[in-house]
Amino acid sequence: MNPFRRTSRAGRHAGVAALEFGLILPVLVVMFVATAEAVSYLRVWYRLEQAAASAAQAASRTEVLNSTAVAGFFEAARSVAEPYTAWNTGTTGARARTVISAVSNPSNGNVLAWTCSRGDSTLTPNVAGRPTLPTGFSVPRGQSVVVVEIINATSPWRIMASPIFFGTEGPAPLRTYAIVRPRAAELSTLTGGCP
Repeated sequence: MNPFRRTSRAGRHAGVAALEFGLILPVLVVMFVATAEAVSYLRVWYRLEQAAASAAQAASRTEVLNSTAVAGFFEAARSVAEPYTAWNTGTTGARARTVISAVSNPSNGNVLAWTCSRGDSTLTPNVAGRPTLPTGFSVPRGQSVVVVEIINATSPWRIMASPIFFGTEGPAPLRTYAIVRPRAAELSTLTGGCP
């Protein structure tokens, strides 16, 4: 038996293993970064979902809806969403907007009673500020619902969207909403206007 032949075979196996590792490493890096991005996306979405639900719950407990109460709903959304942004003034941080509105049914269909918003007005709401609610939801006659929608334009896919990886646009802004029926049956007017 030739001892050099055995070393040569071991060297070839080591070379093949190094080549296989070199080929699989980029795939592993992309999978790791994609997993980190997905976790980041879910964390932001979950926090904003909690913020919309908290603001909506505060609205459901309010007996009289006025500008002071609505200002409190905005603050509730902002504080629950931290460290992420529920709405901003446009000076620093991520682009974000919170829209709170009331949809009523005075006689025979949904009608937008009023809507207030804070934050980046270029972010268009999909649910709040419209009489048409998701899945054909119809407000019962003589009743109202409060709709809270939070839109955050942070790009959770900023690493994967970089030129190093795919260089593509990430997903659309994160959007969450909550719809609640408040204690007061009819909320067609907002006393004091928007805060």
